[in-house]
Amino acid sequence: MLKVWKFQISLFGILFAAILMEATVIPAVWAPLRVDFFIGMIIGQIIFVPFSQGFPFVILGSLILQAFSGARLGLIPLLYIFIFMTIEVLKNFIYLENVYTQAILGILFYCLFAVATAFLSDFSYLKGITSPLAAGAVLTGCVSPMMVYIVGRLQTAYELEYE
Repeated sequence: MLKVWKFQISLFGILFAAILMEATVIPAVWAPLRVDFFIGMIIGQIIFVPFSQGFPFVILGSLILQAFSGARLGLIPLLYIFIFMTIEVLKNFIYLENVYTQAILGILFYCLFAVATAFLSDFSYLKGITSPLAAGAVLTGCVSPMMVYIVGRLQTAYELEYE
C-alpha cells in the first residue's frame, strides 16, 4: 500500500513539473503556445494504472490544472474526465502501447479539447491563434509518448503490478 502512495506522489510531482513547463517555460518561448502534458499522463494512467487509482488521479490533477487555466470553474475537469473515459473505452478497440497511437491520440484529444473549450466558452478564442494551436497539437502529440513512458517507468520503479 505504501508503494501505491509513493507512486501517486511521484505522479503528482511530475504533474507539478509539467504545470511549471506549461505555465512558465513554454509561454516564455512563444506566448500563445500551449502544450498539454496531462493528456500523455492520462494515456499512461490508462495503460499502466487500474481505473480505481487512475480516475481519482485525473480528477485531482485536473482540479489542480483548473487553478492555472483561468477557464470557467469545472470546465477543465469536465474535459479531462471526458478524455479519460473516452480513452478508457478506446483501449478495448485499439492498441494503446504503440508510440504512434499515443502520438495520434495526443494530437486528436488536444484538438478536441481546444474545440470544446471554444464551443463551451467563446468561439473568439480560436480567432488568430490557429498556428499556435497547430504547433501545440503537434508538440502534445510528441510529448504524449514521453509522458506515457514516464508513467510506465514509475510503475516499474515501484514494482507495482497492474493489469
